[in-house]
Amino acid sequence: MQRLDKIILGSERHQRIRLRQWLIACVATAGCALFFAGGVFLGWMSRESLLILGVIEAIGQVLIYAALRSGFSLRFAVPALTEWQTVLAIVAVDYAYMSAGSARHLALCPLLLVFTFSAFSLPWQRIARLTIFALASFLVSIAVMEWQRAPATGWSLDSPEMLDDISALGMLLIVLPVISYVASRLSRLRSNLHEQRVALASALEEVQRLAAYDELTGLANRRHAQDRLAQEQVRAERSGTIFSVALIDLDHFKEINDTLGHAGGDRVLRAFADMVRGLLRGSDMVARWGGEEFLVLMPDSAGGDALATVDRLLRGVRGLRAAEGQPFSFSAGVTQYRRGEGFMETVARADQQMYAAKHAGRNGVCLA
Repeated sequence: MQRLDKIILGSERHQRIRLRQWLIACVATAGCALFFAGGVFLGWMSRESLLILGVIEAIGQVLIYAALRSGFSLRFAVPALTEWQTVLAIVAVDYAYMSAGSARHLALCPLLLVFTFSAFSLPWQRIARLTIFALASFLVSIAVMEWQRAPATGWSLDSPEMLDDISALGMLLIVLPVISYVASRLSRLRSNLHEQRVALASALEEVQRLAAYDELTGLANRRHAQDRLAQEQVRAERSGTIFSVALIDLDHFKEINDTLGHAGGDRVLRAFADMVRGLLRGSDMVARWGGEEFLVLMPDSAGGDALATVDRLLRGVRGLRAAEGQPFSFSAGVTQYRRGEGFMETVARADQQMYAAKHAGRNGVCLA
C-alpha cells in the first residue's frame, strides 16, 4: 500500500497535498456521476448524455492529474490547478443542466461545492473571475437550449421551459455572487493567516538567532557556547573523543576604548570576530564570552593542536591595528578536556592559563 501510495501521489510533500485535493475533487465528481446515473434509471437523463458527461470529466481529470503528477503544474501561479478544475466543473454542470430534462435544476447544486472548494486555494480576484465565467457560461447554455427548442415552440416567455431557465438564471445571479463573496472572504482570511504564519516564523527565527548569537559581533553568545560545550562533553564521555578550549582576552582594550571611543571599540571587536572566523575550521566555534573575552571550542583537537591554532590566531591579530600606530594583540589560555570533569572546570583551567599569559607580559598563549 505504501508503494502504491508513492506511485499515485509521489513523495514530494507539496505535490502530495495537491494530489490529495485532486482526489477529493474526483470523489465529489464520482458522487455526482452516481446521482446522474440514477437519473438515467428514473428516465430524466439519457445514457448518451451521461456517457458524454463522463467522458468530459474523465479526460479533464486525467489531464489535470498528469499535470500535477509530472510537475508541469508548477509553471502556473496556482500549482494545484484549482482554477482549471473549477472551470472543468462549471462546464460539466452546464452540460448536465442541458441534459437533465425536468430535473435540470438539481444539476446546479454542485456549483455550491465547487466555489466552496476554490475558497481554500484561490485568491479572491480569481474567484470573482470564475463567478463571472459561471454566470456567462450558464447564460450561453440557456441560449443554446432555447435555440434548440425554437423550431418547435418558438421564442416566447410563455414557454414553461424558458420561464424555468430564466428563474434558474435569476437565482444564480443572486446566489453565486453571495457564494463568491463568502469564498473571497475565506480566501482573504486564509491569505492573512499565511502571512501571519510567515511573519511569526521569521520573528521566531530572529528570536532564536538573538538568543544564540551576539548582536555586535555575530559570534555565538555565552549561552549558546555553554550548550555546545555541554554537547561536546557528552560526546567525549560517550565515545572517548577529545576537545580543547581556549579563552582569549584582548590586550589593553580599555585603552582602545579610551582612544577610539566605544564606537571605535565596537569596530575593533567586529574586526577581531571577522578575522577569527576566517582562520578557524568549520567545526570550530568562537563565541563572545563577555566584554572583550572570547571562547574558542575546538572539537577533536588535542591541547598541542589547539595551541597551534590559537598561535595562528595571534599572528593574524598582530596584523590588525586598533588605532593609528597602535599594535593589537591578545592573551590566551588553552586547555584540553579531561574525562570526568565538568566543561566549566575545563573553561576555568583555560581561564587560569589566560591570566598566566597576562602576567607573563601579554601578547601570548599558555597551555595547561
